[in-house]
Amino acid sequence: MTRMPTLRPYQPGDRAACLHLFDANTPRFFLPEERSDFEGWLDGQEGPAEYLVMEDEGDIIACGGLWFSPDPTRPAGFAWGMVHPARQRQGHGRTLAQARLDRLRALGIPHATLDTSQHTAPFYARLGFREVKRTPDGYGPGLHRVDMIADL
Repeated sequence: MTRMPTLRPYQPGDRAACLHLFDANTPRFFLPEERSDFEGWLDGQEGPAEYLVMEDEGDIIACGGLWFSPDPTRPAGFAWGMVHPARQRQGHGRTLAQARLDRLRALGIPHATLDTSQHTAPFYARLGFREVKRTPDGYGPGLHRVDMIADL
């Protein structure tokens, strides 16, 4: 019987594995210059936030988080979600995203926001997010920024 991957809160010992996931998804989904921002996120420099990792037989195969703000028009959103390329298109990203949506619903947050690239915007659209703004080359050449929102 195959064991399903498990979600758990991020721990400082997961840092190297999460950075490996980032590097594995660069440059298709992230630009190399974003790595220092991600490191800052992992090190807790981004304010109120939660971060999850998905573990499968001791290996971290995905990670993703939530940020929180006192701004009622943008109270919370997704941050730094990624799945190892070898494990994409197997439902892990959906499981990770659904866990984050469930967490926001449990907190009574009315909607979630995120920004992503044109490569993953269709994935989030299937989860109920709608595009509110698109910025060509918003992250860098060839990597467009797509701002999205989902009503919870």
